[in-house]
Amino acid sequence: MSACIRSVLLAVVVAGALTPATPLGGQSGPDSGRFTIYKLQHAVGAETWSHTTTGELRELKVAWAFRYLGSNVRLNVTLSSAADGAPRQLEAHGQTSTLTDVDLSIALAPDSAVVVERGTRRVVPSSGRAFPMIYYPPVALEEALFRYCRGGSPSCTARLLPGGQATFTYRGTDTLPGPDGAIALRRYAVDGLLWGKQSIWATGDGRIVAVVNGDAELDRFEAVRTGYEHLLGEFVRGAVRDGIADLAAAAAAAPPKRTGAYAIVGARIIDGTGATPIDNGVIIVRDGRIEAMGPATTVRVPAGLPREDARGKTIIPGLWDMHVHFEQVEWPAAQLAAGVTTARDVGNEFELATGLRDAIAEGRVPGPRLLLAGLIDGAPDGLGTILAATLDEARSIVQRYHAAGHQQIKIYGSLPPALVPVVTAEAHRLGMTVTGHVPQGMNARQFVEAGADQINHFGYVLPIVVPPPPPGQPRPPIDFTTTTAKDAIAFFMAHGTVVDPTLARSEQNSHPKDTAFSVFEPGASHAPPELLEVLNASGTRSDVAPARMASLARSMPLVVALMRAGVPIVAGTDLVVPGHSIARELELYVRAGMTPIEALQAATIVPARVMGLDRESGSLAVGKRADLVILDGNPLDDISQVRRVHAVVAAGRMFLPAPLWKTAGFTP
Repeated sequence: MSACIRSVLLAVVVAGALTPATPLGGQSGPDSGRFTIYKLQHAVGAETWSHTTTGELRELKVAWAFRYLGSNVRLNVTLSSAADGAPRQLEAHGQTSTLTDVDLSIALAPDSAVVVERGTRRVVPSSGRAFPMIYYPPVALEEALFRYCRGGSPSCTARLLPGGQATFTYRGTDTLPGPDGAIALRRYAVDGLLWGKQSIWATGDGRIVAVVNGDAELDRFEAVRTGYEHLLGEFVRGAVRDGIADLAAAAAAAPPKRTGAYAIVGARIIDGTGATPIDNGVIIVRDGRIEAMGPATTVRVPAGLPREDARGKTIIPGLWDMHVHFEQVEWPAAQLAAGVTTARDVGNEFELATGLRDAIAEGRVPGPRLLLAGLIDGAPDGLGTILAATLDEARSIVQRYHAAGHQQIKIYGSLPPALVPVVTAEAHRLGMTVTGHVPQGMNARQFVEAGADQINHFGYVLPIVVPPPPPGQPRPPIDFTTTTAKDAIAFFMAHGTVVDPTLARSEQNSHPKDTAFSVFEPGASHAPPELLEVLNASGTRSDVAPARMASLARSMPLVVALMRAGVPIVAGTDLVVPGHSIARELELYVRAGMTPIEALQAATIVPARVMGLDRESGSLAVGKRADLVILDGNPLDDISQVRRVHAVVAAGRMFLPAPLWKTAGFTP
């Protein structure tokens, strides 16, 4: 990284270096340009833009096109501006991700703006320098906002239409290796255009060269101006460093309420084993462990030891979320606020996943203990950049993850079936287990026979239990008395196959787009506006959604049948609403037929056993890690009471949820 005293000189150098190769997406300059779009550093498409000028009116046209997991994403944006750059009209139509649609028109007048969104027209007040914008915008549109907002200032804030504001905060200047020598780019943190912070790099005159952030389906996203793709790794590493630094700084506003040694007294204790709850219980925490636990009549609190009064409350083991993708640094605080004290990341950028894991383990940032499953997919067009096409590549990737401290390998859908037994054998040789999607060309039975220990998403298991219906026909209720169903369940039981169903994600994908998502997931109502808009735009068309939701309801009893047969079921969310959706996952388990304690165990002791950590976590007992949640209600009476988190204790450090939620951008 460069010293700031070099920024002025180097900004002049880079401005000259970029002029012939890098077009401008602002008020003046070359008429067209291109950004390469990446998901997890894998190129998936491009953003192209062009300018035209007619009289006093300038028009910016942006086309965003990429392909991800077999789906095409197309977005077209037109921004009309006056000669001085003042915006006049914005049109944005298409998709911002494979899950989310945008259909927006904003026409500005001196004191108001007409907003037409998905056919609904409204007039909003507008005075001063307001800029029309969509959340998760294409880079050229963000660049137009940036150049209009900043003037000659290093940082700036702009009001947005239809609402909100965006802030660009200058963080420093980076000297990076360019094709013709060192180049300097100003680095900014951006707030208000998406959930969480975005990192951007720009020239001294405001031309954006790269952005790194989460996208509208909460995946890791990068975009780099043509000619500067060789710097992608530098941009990714810089964003990770800045993100973790931001998280550490925010942690100062959410310090633990208690650390060291203290007693929690008066609560009902549910230890997670299925034993009868302890009323008026006492837990003594010391040095991150449970030193003593039991009823107040038998556990003596040492004189002078600080006490946490938990009368009328319930204590449960810290929750596990076995299917996360922490592709933004805001995730850990949200998960911890919801009572998650251990999480398994099953596919992420290597730099971000390991960086967050280490920062949490070292106590620099708050969050759940993070276990990692390293992603491997097939070359050349799989997910991410850690791809295998040969036996040697597959083994080498497994070895790399093992050396980096990953507990598992996560196989993805494009890995050639012939490489699955190679990956599983090498992982098992190194003491790792294997989870994942069932690759194309295999079914779940073949995946397990090839050595897979676990399966992500119950949708891969379902076709083995009940054959798919004819095209266009609804899936019938599962008949568990058939030979096919019995044989399939017995197969998974005999192999000890672990399943994380991700029902909350299935519900998000299936629910009707024209219904607010908070109807299904109450936590959505606490999300920041940038994220809430994305959540409300996700789902299925209203004419198809009822059938999909009905099919999901008929399929969910499979999760219970597997669990009752002895197949380990572990709770995982796969994104959805950060933090909140672990509660939704458990609510859906109970709706499917589990008892509340069975649902709780799917998020506590069962995943601890699966990951070989049940001797130190997953239930409450003397000597185990002090990972627990203090609730204001009793989840054995109503599983939804897991949402009422009073405090969460992670490795002995007690946090209140409200400051953590604020750190993640949520309202408590």
